[in-house]
Amino acid sequence: MLRSAHDNIRQYALGKTVAAAVSGGADSMALFRLLLGYHKEKALCLKVLTVDHGIRENSASDAAFVENVCRENGIECRVSRLNVPESAAKSKRGIEAEAHFLRKQIYKEALASGFCDLVATAHHMCDNVETVLLHLFRGCGIKGLSGMRLCESSIFRPFLHTEKEEIDAFVKAENIPFVVDETNADTSFDRNYVRHKVLPVLAARFPSCEKAIARTALIAGESVQKGTGAEYRDGVATVDENALTAENIFEALRILGKDRDVYSADILRVQSLPECKPCAKATLSGGVIAAREYGKIAFYRSDPAPAFAPVSFKSSVSAGSVQCGDAFVSIRPAEKRGNEKGALYFDMDKVPLSSEWRTRRDGDRFTPFGGGEKKLKEYLIDKKIPLRERDGLLLLCDGNQVLVIAGVEIADTVRIDGSTTNIVCVKAVER
Repeated sequence: MLRSAHDNIRQYALGKTVAAAVSGGADSMALFRLLLGYHKEKALCLKVLTVDHGIRENSASDAAFVENVCRENGIECRVSRLNVPESAAKSKRGIEAEAHFLRKQIYKEALASGFCDLVATAHHMCDNVETVLLHLFRGCGIKGLSGMRLCESSIFRPFLHTEKEEIDAFVKAENIPFVVDETNADTSFDRNYVRHKVLPVLAARFPSCEKAIARTALIAGESVQKGTGAEYRDGVATVDENALTAENIFEALRILGKDRDVYSADILRVQSLPECKPCAKATLSGGVIAAREYGKIAFYRSDPAPAFAPVSFKSSVSAGSVQCGDAFVSIRPAEKRGNEKGALYFDMDKVPLSSEWRTRRDGDRFTPFGGGEKKLKEYLIDKKIPLRERDGLLLLCDGNQVLVIAGVEIADTVRIDGSTTNIVCVKAVER
């Protein structure tokens, strides 16, 4: 039973901390029970996210039900209490759209804070069919026809290829308790209207329509995946400069969580970047930056450079490390120069006592190992280090002379030679 879901969990979730989005309804309780089994086998770490939307009278008791089930099973549960009607009135979005938007924000925060590695939702095949139809009725391209994805932006849907009837059979066979959300029968909501009014009519004439629509979504999803030029790594989506189609730009923005309110002006700004100077950038709506980076356009959220007070080299050696935001450098004595990945080796006795760790400043200069002195900016451009990364680099400096660029290079002035007796290893560590 639930073979597809088991396969998906084994592929995406083993060894990770998974926060199940549990409302208390039958589908989400089935997901909880399924993941709980893996948790008990120590194949993954299960946590729970539950949301009291504040839309109906029983929502608080439903959240309490979920909290109690988690308590009985020793599972950490994070409860978010909202007032969706009030929030929707301010945002001018509908109740459905506002609830969806706020849930996504909660999931993003759980992922960003380190609460979990994945958020698992109980969306199943029929949910995906409804999504495809809603996209179609509102007008969409092939991306809209692809519906939901099995795992995207750390949102994981183990039941996506599982029929609702199979989940209901699992709930019955395992005698899983659940609560009923009476608003699921309210056809004033678009999704409920499709579920209760549209799909039964289609199924009466075309009995296999749900499976056919789901199959179409899968094929469309494969086409979108093959056709996209967007890649993602460490919070940055990139697209080749020669592949700046609207579809690829939309995909890059979607990866960053911006899947609505993308304006044509944003697309035009991005498409004009290849004609601009190297490292040119454009600020798009929603706080997204698009920047030229050596044949690619990088999309990322605009985060200010972390404030960092200079740290003396002497104290950093005593502490064994120095940190600025996400940049972290370990410092330790070494008997000889090694070849450890990410590590740099230099002569400690050639470092002036006044030297300090800091981030870059105007006027900084650098003499690369075996090269001539140049502006630090020019060196970083030559090394093709993206503009967005430069302000976060940790530098060991004596005045405006850069002695070490952590994780990149040492200056010729501190190189190890035949007279060196005091070697230090500095390694930039990913955190």
